[in-house]
Amino acid sequence: MGNEMNARGATVDRSTDFSRNNLDCLRLILASTVALFHIYALSTLPAFSAFGKYLSPHFAVRGFFVISGMLIYRSYTRSSSIRSYFEKRVRRIWPAYFTVVVLAGVGLCFLSSLTVSRFFGVGFWKYLVANLLFLNFIAPSLPGVFVSHTFSAVNGALWTLKIEVAFYISVPAIHYLCHRFGAKRVISVLFVLSCLWKYGFALLTSLYTSRSLFIMDKSRSIFEQFETQFPAQLAYFCAGILLLLYFDKLRSHFLVISAITAILYLLDHALGHEVLDIFWISGIVLVFGFWRYLGNFSKYGDFSYGVYIVHWPVLQILIDCGIARLHPAMFLFLSVCSIGTTAFLLWHLVEKRFLATSSHYCQRSVKESGLPMNTPRVLFISPDGGLSRSTTGRNE
Repeated sequence: MGNEMNARGATVDRSTDFSRNNLDCLRLILASTVALFHIYALSTLPAFSAFGKYLSPHFAVRGFFVISGMLIYRSYTRSSSIRSYFEKRVRRIWPAYFTVVVLAGVGLCFLSSLTVSRFFGVGFWKYLVANLLFLNFIAPSLPGVFVSHTFSAVNGALWTLKIEVAFYISVPAIHYLCHRFGAKRVISVLFVLSCLWKYGFALLTSLYTSRSLFIMDKSRSIFEQFETQFPAQLAYFCAGILLLLYFDKLRSHFLVISAITAILYLLDHALGHEVLDIFWISGIVLVFGFWRYLGNFSKYGDFSYGVYIVHWPVLQILIDCGIARLHPAMFLFLSVCSIGTTAFLLWHLVEKRFLATSSHYCQRSVKESGLPMNTPRVLFISPDGGLSRSTTGRNE
């Protein structure tokens, strides 16, 4: 029985089909979706209303979380130690994050309505410390910066990073519980509990909103804040883990999964409550990511993270310069070019330099279907809790 479970657990990590994926391409599409939506949300110009109407940042962010569930859990099972795992996570997100936060904090003093001495006061240090600790909600704005904008936040897109960090921290505990009680049971329980949290607070938010119509209280309720934070988003992360664990079974039914995904999408939008989005978002990630391999999309670099963390301050700066109101078309052109260029530079000057040597971005000479000679072999857990040996691979 043990050998059978080991064999079943090894099928995912040894599958060429998993390594040949389109997840880098999908992540860039999702990051670009968020950026285009914010072009409208931050500028509020009618010329970009189509972005606000047809693009969904909620879908994009939740899609990121599903992908993270697949790749981060896989990265942990392929790491030689917990220390190695956390080192890879820090190398991947911290250098670029640190660079963006610090450069924005210092550079935006030139756009502040305050003097330099007043700008670099308590408010500046509060912003810097809070944001470097992923506590962006404590100090989202800088003194005298973007005060006349629709949103004064320096980088409102960073709120999801603390949730990603929470995912990273939770993975070792999830993996241990899967080994102890079985992956299928543990992931299913976490998924259900997260859904109860999410939809429970969604119901409370709905009740609070109905009540606020009469008391004229338009502030964002504590229920709505809880609805969007870590415990609620864990369901999407768990969905990604389940896609990973059952990948070899699911990959044989892409056509059926595509049809089910389309039906759930239409049904969910007909209901208008996003009750089924976990399922159709997971379906989109699986089908787009693995059905037809589109090639090594990231051979020139992975710009999705850069696009996501730089687009907001870039848009805010362009809006502050008055370009959006004067020339909407020019604003759109400069926004796309500026975000793309900044993400490109961030990748080559910062992100790539700090990646672990085991990252596939650092192994251009290795064939996509091959394995590095120095790849460590570590434990992988099957859906039934069995252990097998695995190796490092793509998307880490």
